[in-house]
Amino acid sequence: MLSGRKALVTGAARGIGKGIALEFAKNGCDVFVADIDLPPLEKTVAEITALGRDCGCLKVDVSSEDDMRSLVEKTVARFGRLDILAHAAGILRSCSVAEQDAADWDRVVAVNLRSSFLLAKYAGARMMSQKYGKMVFIDSCASKTGEAFNAVYCASKAGVRLLAHSLALELAEHNINVNSIAPGTIDTDMIRSCLQGAAVRSHLRGVSPPVQRIHPPETHGHPRGGGQARRLPRLRQRRLHHRRLDEHLRRPRSALRMC
Repeated sequence: MLSGRKALVTGAARGIGKGIALEFAKNGCDVFVADIDLPPLEKTVAEITALGRDCGCLKVDVSSEDDMRSLVEKTVARFGRLDILAHAAGILRSCSVAEQDAADWDRVVAVNLRSSFLLAKYAGARMMSQKYGKMVFIDSCASKTGEAFNAVYCASKAGVRLLAHSLALELAEHNINVNSIAPGTIDTDMIRSCLQGAAVRSHLRGVSPPVQRIHPPETHGHPRGGGQARRLPRLRQRRLHHRRLDEHLRRPRSALRMC
């Protein structure tokens, strides 16, 4: 389904980013992966190369313009082109607004939102020259509903969602798809560090049925019809925004699914 395509995936050391990168590789895509945490990122590279796909990696700070420019340049240098961008890197800082440090606020916005702009800028320029490309940004269900004690995270992810919407309108004429995906509660280190024990149950009680469970990271990378994908929970996708990544990649360039 993705045979011969060249992808760049951020946040690929773990969680959703790693799940997406591995599913891309399983379906014939060569993948360049990036993260700020190099040792687990190198494990992702080993798993992808074991699948018989070409894989490069780079340690980056996604909020750095120099790092994002270099990341796109190195991806193109390795593969000759860039077909797909999946931006999954992100952070969460949970506390009350009264206790939130301004530096903390700035860091979350920089990692979640500024990075999305930077990647859109440099990956977008390359895709425009190719007259082809797919961009998928990971926002969050929290980008639409809001959550107590997560004001900065919700605000940053709402920015990602609207950035993707604007980019979709701007880049459609260049044969470039842009979409965002809004995951629910996914089993990642970030979520586990914030939600433990009773906190997990309390959080899930606030999520609409039937998604009162924590899903595996690869949920959003499974191509339609894959064996493991068939074992995932059946969800009312239109309402709950759990469309798989391949569905977004196949959409007509004029279409936009805002999650």
